[in-house]
Amino acid sequence: MIQFRLKELMARKERLEQHRVTYAVITERTRISPSTLSRMANSELEMVGLSVIDRLCDFFPCTPGELIVHVDEQSAIVEGQS
Repeated sequence: MIQFRLKELMARKERLEQHRVTYAVITERTRISPSTLSRMANSELEMVGLSVIDRLCDFFPCTPGELIVHVDEQSAIVEGQS
């Protein structure tokens, strides 16, 4: 299963820059809709364009591998039940 680490990257940016990072802030700077960001953060998005990944990597700054991770489905099920 593919998961987006959007929430972790938002928290890291908040710590580093000492200001709150919301979907509204990300939308303002990247032009990615809040609904897309929310669906990414909640692993409800099935397809995402490369331009979205590129803009998020520029915003955070990170690599695609820091934004997107592959999680074994069994591990995800066990974590969700804890």
